[in-house]
Amino acid sequence: MYKAGEKVMGFETKNRFNHYLGIEIKRVDDEGCTAVLKIRPELYNSIEGVVHGGVTSTLADVAMGHGAAPHVDGVQQCVTVESKISYLAPAKGDLLIAESKVLKRGAKLITMEARVTTGDGELVAVALGTYARIKPKHLTD
Repeated sequence: MYKAGEKVMGFETKNRFNHYLGIEIKRVDDEGCTAVLKIRPELYNSIEGVVHGGVTSTLADVAMGHGAAPHVDGVQQCVTVESKISYLAPAKGDLLIAESKVLKRGAKLITMEARVTTGDGELVAVALGTYARIKPKHLTD
C-alpha cells in the first residue's frame, strides 16, 4: 500500500482518502489507469464477505479520475462532474481491480469508463464518469 506523499508510478500522491482505504495505483497512461484494492473485513457491507458498494464505486472513481488527468506534484488535476455505476455481481474475494479507459478527451471534459473485477477476473461493476480539468490554486500562483 502506498502512503500519502509517496511516489507512485513516478508521481507523488497526496490523496489521504485513497491511502486510508488502501487503494494502490498500478498503471497510469494516456489510455487510462489501473487501481487495486486489497479486500479486508472493514470494507464489507452488512453481508459478511461482500464489499460495500460505496467502496466499489470509489475504486472505479479513483481509476477514472487518475486516467482522466494524472496527478501533478501529488495533486489531482480533475474533479468528478458525474458518475454512474452498474453493479453486476457481489464484490467478494481478496482483491478488487478497477481498469479505466478514456472514451473521449475534450479540452475541458473527459469521459471515462471503468470495469471493476475481482482478483479471479469476475466482472462486478461497470462505471461511466465525466471529469472536468482543473488547475488547483496553489499550482497557478
